[in-house]
Amino acid sequence: MKKIVCCVYLFIYGLLATAQVRPQYSQYMLNNYLLNPAITGIEDYLDIKTSFRSQWAGIEGAPTTYYLTAHTQIGNNPNLANPAKIDDKQHAFAPKGSRYNSYKKNKAQHGIGGMMLYDKIGIFSIAEASFSYAYHLLLMPNVKLSAGISAGVSQYAMRGSELKLANPNDNLASDVVLIKPIVSAGLWLYATNFYAGIALTQLAGNTFDFGANAIQQSPSVRHLFATAAYKIRLGESLTVIPSLFAKVARPLPMAMDYNLRLLWANRIWAGASYRPASKDAIFMAGIHISPSFELSYSLDTGSSQIGKVSRGSHEIILGIRLNNRLAVYCPTNMW
Repeated sequence: MKKIVCCVYLFIYGLLATAQVRPQYSQYMLNNYLLNPAITGIEDYLDIKTSFRSQWAGIEGAPTTYYLTAHTQIGNNPNLANPAKIDDKQHAFAPKGSRYNSYKKNKAQHGIGGMMLYDKIGIFSIAEASFSYAYHLLLMPNVKLSAGISAGVSQYAMRGSELKLANPNDNLASDVVLIKPIVSAGLWLYATNFYAGIALTQLAGNTFDFGANAIQQSPSVRHLFATAAYKIRLGESLTVIPSLFAKVARPLPMAMDYNLRLLWANRIWAGASYRPASKDAIFMAGIHISPSFELSYSLDTGSSQIGKVSRGSHEIILGIRLNNRLAVYCPTNMW
């Protein structure tokens, strides 16, 4: 076990030395706001999500991540002045001629949001707080394009005092805390049955000096996220949603995710993902308990050395929709 822990630390140390890699998520398709600020205010309600992720459970010093996100539209929407005029059957399977599907916002809209995140990997931790804004523009009937930006601060900490070193005077034995700005921007093209987005993170171009020669003046690396999905109806109640996700953070190789979810009556869903680079298989499921609450869980299994000796990676998300005046169970926009 000591050898495994040592390997984990060396792996993490190498990542921090070269890239300042962003936290990893498995259920980002349920909360693309994590990756792309252009999502901000995409729906008519206040969307709140909180999550806990334990990566490589059972291994000391393995990553753990917590986050809380919230975003909403700002300004009054005249189409919501009288929600009672909207059909009772308020979900994606409403008849095409129904007033529900004729409910389309035909003006530009604005959104604001915020996120708090805490990520810990061994002796390293990151605490972030950021705010976002997005502008949503109607391109054609039922299709919109949004552009968003987020900015905030991040606290990077190295708790060298937690290490048991043979030489207590080693550079790694000290605690170091750094405060840096964080900036990201993105675009999002979307409708009720598809989306495609691209985002750039860590645009501030920070450098990091934790006082140890191995990671002295380590630069933050910009991350490029690209994702796309399409909703396919297979029957009155069954929907299939394939999606792709690509991440580029040089000098690391490009990483791809291939995802597939099955959604039943907009209430219950199950799905799976595959990451060829790490050979991880991910299984996930969730339920929309009511128009106000949803709950989901995912399990990552991998064939890598670390994956084999761990108890997998676990991620739980609780979603809350406030002021959901249309009482929808799933987002009316495909995201």
